[in-house]
Amino acid sequence: MFCQQITEPFAPIRMPLFIFCSGGLLYLSRINKDWKVKKLYIDKIKRIVCPFLFFVTFYYVFKLLMNPLTKTKVVFSVRDFLESFYIYYQHPSAHLWFLSVLFWFMLLYPLFVWLSKSIISMILFLLFTIVIFFIDFTPLSPENYFFLFTLNKYLVFFFFGIFFFRYELYKYLENYKACLVVTILYIFSFLYEIPLVTSLLGILMMISICQQIALLIPTLFESFREYIYQIFLMSFIFQPFVELILWKKLFYNEDLFFLFYILNVFCGIFFPVLIAKAIERSNLKWLKICIGLK
Repeated sequence: MFCQQITEPFAPIRMPLFIFCSGGLLYLSRINKDWKVKKLYIDKIKRIVCPFLFFVTFYYVFKLLMNPLTKTKVVFSVRDFLESFYIYYQHPSAHLWFLSVLFWFMLLYPLFVWLSKSIISMILFLLFTIVIFFIDFTPLSPENYFFLFTLNKYLVFFFFGIFFFRYELYKYLENYKACLVVTILYIFSFLYEIPLVTSLLGILMMISICQQIALLIPTLFESFREYIYQIFLMSFIFQPFVELILWKKLFYNEDLFFLFYILNVFCGIFFPVLIAKAIERSNLKWLKICIGLK
C-alpha cells in the first residue's frame, strides 16, 4: 500500500520524463552537433539495439532460473522466448519496451534535423504529436508488436524534449517563482487527472526543481548521473533480490519495512553503477556495448 501511495504522484511523470530527456539529449548531443544520419544510426544500433538483444535474453534466462521465487512464472518455450523480443506485455522483457520505442524515434532522426531548422515547422509538428496522442491505434492489431501501436503516446514527449532544448526553454524555469508556479499547476492537474497536460506540467516541474537543487547542491547526483541508462537496464536484477530474497525469505519483519524499502532503492541505483564502472575499466568492448556504455 505504501509503495503504491508514495509513487502514485509521480506516475504521470516517470516514463514521459525519461522519454523527454532522451529527446532532449538527442538534440544536445547529436542534432546540435550536426551528426550525419549514417553515423547516428550506427551509434544507436550499438547503444540501443545491442543492449536490447542482450537484456531480453538475459532477463528471460534470469527469470527462468528464479522461477521458484518470482511473482510471475516463466514457462520455457522457443515461442515464448522469441515473443519476448517483440511482445513485451506479460514477458520477462516487459520493462524493455522503452528501448523499442526509443529506437523507432531514432529512426526519425532525419525528420527531426529538418524540423529543427524552422520554428514554424517545430510548432506545427509539436501540435501534430499532441493531436495523435489522443488517437487509439491499438485496435489495429491483436498484439502491440514492438510497441508500434502506442508510439503516438510517447512521441509528443520525445519531440517536446527536442523542442524544449532547441529553444532553451529551461531558462524560463530557473527561478524559484517559476518552480512554485509549475508545481502548483501540476498538483491541480494531477488532482483533476487532465490527460497529457499533467505529464507535461510534471516534466516542467521536475526540471525546475532539479535546477533549484543544482543551485544548492550541484554535486548531489554526481555519483550516478552518468549511468542512468545502466541503472534502467540493470536495476531489475537487484531490486527483486532485495524484495523477494532478503526481505521475504531471510529477514521478513514488518518493523523493518522502511529499511528494506530504502535498501531496495539504494541497490537499484548503485549496484548497476558499480557494475558499469567495473566494466568500463575492463578491456571487454563487447560487454560495454551490451550494457550500453560508450
